[in-house]
Formats: sequence, C-alpha cells, structure tokens
Amino acid sequence: MHGFVKWFKMKTFYCIATTFAIFVMFYMNNTSYLKKTKIEVFSSAMITSRPNGERTTEREAFYVTRPRTRTRYILLWTNPRNYPFVYFGEGNSIFKNKKCKYTNCYVTGNRQILRDVKEYDIIAFNGPQLITIMTNDDWPRGRSIRQKYVYTNIEAASNYPLCSKAWNNYFNWTWTYKLDSDAIWGYIVIKNTSNHVIGPSTNIDWIVTDDMDPVDEDVKKKLSFKSEAAAWFVSNCNTVSKREDYVNRLSVYLNDYNLKVDIYGSCGTLQCPKPYMKRCLEEVQRKYYFYFAFENAISEDYVTEKILNAVNHYAVPVVFGGADYTRFLPPGSYLDAYKLGPKELAKEMYDIIENRELYYRFFRWRKYYSYHLKHESPDTDDYCRFCEMANDEALMANITIYDNFTSWWTPPGICTVIDHF
Repeated sequence: MHGFVKWFKMKTFYCIATTFAIFVMFYMNNTSYLKKTKIEVFSSAMITSRPNGERTTEREAFYVTRPRTRTRYILLWTNPRNYPFVYFGEGNSIFKNKKCKYTNCYVTGNRQILRDVKEYDIIAFNGPQLITIMTNDDWPRGRSIRQKYVYTNIEAASNYPLCSKAWNNYFNWTWTYKLDSDAIWGYIVIKNTSNHVIGPSTNIDWIVTDDMDPVDEDVKKKLSFKSEAAAWFVSNCNTVSKREDYVNRLSVYLNDYNLKVDIYGSCGTLQCPKPYMKRCLEEVQRKYYFYFAFENAISEDYVTEKILNAVNHYAVPVVFGGADYTRFLPPGSYLDAYKLGPKELAKEMYDIIENRELYYRFFRWRKYYSYHLKHESPDTDDYCRFCEMANDEALMANITIYDNFTSWWTPPGICTVIDHF
C-alpha cells in the first residue's frame, strides 16, 4: 500500500503542477495561516454625515435608515450564467419557488440596477472566474463597509487554487463546500432519528458500529439479490485526482479474485443516459455490493452527491477523495480507497462479499441515520440559506474579513509548485 501511496502522490503532484503552471503570472506564493478578524476600526472613508451634521459610521447609518422588510440586493459580479449562479436567475423568483423563509432578496448580474455599486448588500464572486477579474482589472470601484463580498466556489480547490495575495483582506464571507465556510454549499444532509440535521459536520458524534443493532430481515432481503462486485458511473476520464489510474490498477487485483468493476458512462463499456439514471440506480440497489464514489479532485471536504447514490440504494460506498469521510459517513459504513490502496481494497472487497454477515454490518447505520438532498427542503436549501443570511441583521452588522484567504482556500503546496514554474 505504501508503494501505491507514494506513486499516487507523485502522479497527483505532477498533474497539479502542469495544470496550474499557466497561472503563474497571476499568482504569488503565500504561506501564512488563516485568520478571520472582526474589524473594529472604521476609516474616515467609511464615515457618512446625517442632515443635522452628526457623523456616524456607515454601519450605524445602514441599520438606522433601512427597514428590516426592505429588499436585499445581491449582485453577481461574475458571469451569472455559470454554476452555481445560474440557478439564481434574475430577481427573487427562486426564493418564492423554493418556498424559502425569506423571499425579499433580489439577485441580479446587472451592475446598473442600483445607482452605485456600494448600495448592494452582497456582491458575490464565482471562484473559477477570479482569474478573469485580475486579467481585465475588473474590480468593483468603491466599497462600503456594510457590504459583504462573498467568495463562492462549488469546484474543488485543487482544481481552482488562488495564490495571489490580492485576495487576502478582500472577502467578508465564503460560500463553498468547505465545512468551515460561512455558508456551506453541499449536496448532502444527514439526519438522526429525531429528524434533526447532524451533518455533514467537522464533529459528528456517531454511534459506534458495535453499539448498533444488527440489520433487520427487511434489509437482509434487499441485500439478498446482490451478485456483482461494484458499479462506477463516470464521464470524466482524465482527472486531477487520477481516479481512472487507480481503478485500472484495482481491476488487475480484482481479477485475481474473479471480480470486476462495471463502468457506466463514456469511460466504460456500459451506458446509463441521464434520463434513465433512476432506473440504473435501482439496478445498483438490486445487484451491486459496492458503489464507487470517486471524486475528480483531492481536496478537503470536497464530497459530491455520489455517496448519496450509494447509501440510498443499499450499496456500500467506496470513497476516493481528499475529505475526512468521518464528517460525511458513519464509521463502518464505507471503504476508503485512497487510504487502502488498490491491492488492499481488492482483498477487502473480496472478503466482504464472501462473508454475508460482515456485509450486513455495513448497513447497521440505517436504523439510526438518514441521508437527503439539501434542496429537498427550504430549511436546508443553499439558496434559501443565502437569502436568510442577508436578512440576519446581527450577521450583516458583524464586520469580518479573511485576511489570509489564500491559505484558507488553497491546498498546501500548490502555490509553491506554481511559483516554482
């Protein structure tokens, strides 16, 4: 396994280095640590005057003069047609359609809706497009202390690193998949038997597998038709994570046990068009022991909806990524391909398939937890939460800044590699 890890890290290092070397002219190395600081001192530029001549901070002026029921204006500074901004649309219809708690947020990509860019409550920036802002010198001209500048990114940090120090002391909030973001973008909601949301989270108090009850007969019946080792649904065949190389090596070891991975999509021999995905997942539930949830990048907390396809269709997820999966899955419910390496994973899969009672243990969690899509409910929906934050007077009044943003966002070592090139 150690040989594989060394090989894999070298492959990943090389891929990252070559992929991002083209950005070197825009990036600078930064090795300091994140510190999100509350700003207590207001500069003279942030002072406004009331009609009677009394001076007050702009933060005070904002909350004195604007009613709580007013419209919250959110400006999408980067292209509103790119993900995840494209789902906003124009106006507030998204919040009404989702039945959000607050529907008074007006979203626009039109920078001329208001007379001054400083009048927007929130200005959101899509991470993959920040390089365009720097290239074109397309920054907002003027800024109010009452505004929130929000860094948004649903793509892996290793695919879109930021190394320029220009982004330090720039963003007030973050809206990403990272679990320490101000607003957390994600696909998954984990609930306990009391229907309370418990995760994903950096600290979930999971019940230990040995303390869980054995699976009941209904679950055993659902698992009784399993006949094939693993399914993998994939369309991107050349990834930064090099997951395709891992599966190729794994297939060699699985062949020794007369097992194989059935690959669906453009990277394999089997097909499952998107309109038929529901039917394909029913097939997963019926006949596959394992489901490969392999991410295209190795980044902390970067976990997509792939694990939902496994856990909600009675297949053991085999995960591959840079996340600490204890933040997303109960212990004893999954196999970590990245940690095991292909040779050891092949043996684990074989041993589990051959031991039905051992396989059952991977499903004990089902009596205690449930998995859901975030957008199923307005209480957990990402867009509803964003508008709710804009309406939180205390949150808006709390002025914070990421003074070492690049260290928070970009995985260690990437900026050093780019700087070297």
